Amino acid sequence: MNFITYSDLAVQMAVDLVNTRDPLTEDDDLKTVADLRSFLAQYKRDWPGEDWHPGRPTRQDVLDAVELRERLRTVFAADEVGEAAALLNGILSDASAVPRISTHSANPHLHFEPLSGGTASWLAAATAMGLGVALCDGGLKRFGMCSSHSCVDVFIDGSKNRSRLHCSTKCATRDNVAALRERQRKLEQTPTA
Repeated sequence: MNFITYSDLAVQMAVDLVNTRDPLTEDDDLKTVADLRSFLAQYKRDWPGEDWHPGRPTRQDVLDAVELRERLRTVFAADEVGEAAALLNGILSDASAVPRISTHSANPHLHFEPLSGGTASWLAAATAMGLGVALCDGGLKRFGMCSSHSCVDVFIDGSKNRSRLHCSTKCATRDNVAALRERQRKLEQTPTA
């Protein structure tokens, strides 16, 4: 069965949703209906026609999306697979996500959507299903939080050896430069004989 929508697109949407708030700086990119609408607009092209069901976001959807964002962050912080699975199952259950066979493309395929509810329910079902597929396919070791001291963004590690430590090249470069400067500083302070 091809779960490409959930293994790639929904996973990225989940990661991006969690990263709309920086717990270190309290910066929040998801405060208004317009913010939620803008966030969702980034993904509309990824879900063809009938599979795009977020509706028109309301203020309640913003509040629900903010709560969802925090619940998804706890999945990345989970210590074991069972804990992450329970968290994702709770989100899927709360969203009333059910399988639906879609026939919009040449091959029928499954989508998991809420029976009712609006934008936040659709967002919860899509993102939790995406992270669920990532958990089942790659395990909890694929779920990461940036190791930079100045960042707490999350990511899914797609590297073959599961060695990714940073959310982006920017954070990796910043940490590497800081480490290099620290080594140089220590060398400069070492007395010569």
